[in-house]
Amino acid sequence: MLNSLSQKLKYLFIATILLGALYSCKSYSHISSTRNNVCKTLEKKTILFAVFVDSDKTHPWLEYDIKSTMDSIQIATTWLEKQATLQGKSISIQVQYGINIAKDSVIPFREEFKYGTLSQTLFKYTDLRKGLGMVDDWSNNVSKDVGKMFALDTSEIVLTKNKPNSRERLIAKLRNQYKTDNIALIFFINNYFENELSVTFHSSSSTETEYAIVSDKQPAVIAHEFLHLFGAWDLYISPFDRGIVTKMRKRRAMKRYPDEIMAFAYRDIDSLSISPLTRYLIGWDNVMDENASKGFVKHRWKLLEY
Repeated sequence: MLNSLSQKLKYLFIATILLGALYSCKSYSHISSTRNNVCKTLEKKTILFAVFVDSDKTHPWLEYDIKSTMDSIQIATTWLEKQATLQGKSISIQVQYGINIAKDSVIPFREEFKYGTLSQTLFKYTDLRKGLGMVDDWSNNVSKDVGKMFALDTSEIVLTKNKPNSRERLIAKLRNQYKTDNIALIFFINNYFENELSVTFHSSSSTETEYAIVSDKQPAVIAHEFLHLFGAWDLYISPFDRGIVTKMRKRRAMKRYPDEIMAFAYRDIDSLSISPLTRYLIGWDNVMDENASKGFVKHRWKLLEY
């Protein structure tokens, strides 16, 4: 009987240790978009790699359009560097462009969306995963052409668990070329006068490299999507936010941060700023501000302190 009691106490002790370990693991939560994937933390040397793309259903990239968009990209990156300085952070954002080697210039690459436009392709099916897969194929086809501007190299950089695709190979070449891990890949389509999306994909993924597609030339929109690549969240209410709780949280955020770029991307960029919530998400703050987390992070979660 003593042996039996001793065994039970032994098992109870082991179970207590295991439960304690599980509890300690669960007590700290990691936001999937934060310090994740290729664009982990917005710091030090960062490359914004812009690729201009033409298609039948978008407006053609004329010389004026390319130049004005380049100007907007420069305004956006200057603003981002200034915001970093205000927070005591040091970043250097270098803008580079995909060169169409057939033309030896920034003349656009060409690739058709499966169903005409970005939004028509993305929302073709009720299951958004199908649309996303087709947009990913589009980005990979463009990336394959862009990759030809670089000489072949033997670098073996594996970014994801899957077999490397053309977008991932391009990012590996860019990392090797510019000697930095921070590569923000953004495709630009010329739909400035149309009701078209600007959107970022895979910022929370561990199997697909992230990228953005921008159809607008406003500096604030470019900076908004750039910040998405580094983990920032949308803080405005979109047509896809149908849950009452989600809408309530975003209304609260818009009220709390009336000049937040992730909430008001279509304003003049000089009237905007980066809130404590976004600063944590992009890696500028190691601890999330308690007031910033209200409404977005469950009270029982304890976020990682970096």
